[in-house]
Amino acid sequence: MSTYPLRQKLVTIASRDAGQLETSRNQGPAIRKFWPATSYPEGYRERQPYCAAAVSYWVREWLKDPEVTIAICEQYDILPRQVEAWRCKSAGAFAWLDWANKKGVQVLSDSILNTLHTGDLMVFDMSHIGIVADDSKANIYTIEANTGATGGRDGDGIFTQVRQRPMARGFIRLLA
Repeated sequence: MSTYPLRQKLVTIASRDAGQLETSRNQGPAIRKFWPATSYPEGYRERQPYCAAAVSYWVREWLKDPEVTIAICEQYDILPRQVEAWRCKSAGAFAWLDWANKKGVQVLSDSILNTLHTGDLMVFDMSHIGIVADDSKANIYTIEANTGATGGRDGDGIFTQVRQRPMARGFIRLLA
């Protein structure tokens, strides 16, 4: 059975925040809600970069869906009550790769031979992270926080972007 409908739910959750802008450097109503989903909730007050905090929030909200929880539990052999403890809560992009490797979550390279899936996480070489919204082999369409019109890792809001594979340090597949 395809997990596409479940993975698409993660993209839908992240999409709700696309277009939200900071009201001052690394702050604003859309950003404040991200930080409690991390192990570093004071990051908002300290005006820290929030790309991974956003992904932590989006994944936490996604895991509240009973169908998603069941699929994750089956894939990783955990109980529903363990899902919150299982998920990554890091506010650092590179730490997501460490978490994935520790938890046995599939990590893919940027090779064109790897087919990406909607809902995969793209961890960038520039210490940044986003969600793959759609992949067309050459271009990767993402939803990212703390980026901007120029596509940097320290922007002014939450945007959809078009990215190239070589920008990736790796891709995390939460649900096969």
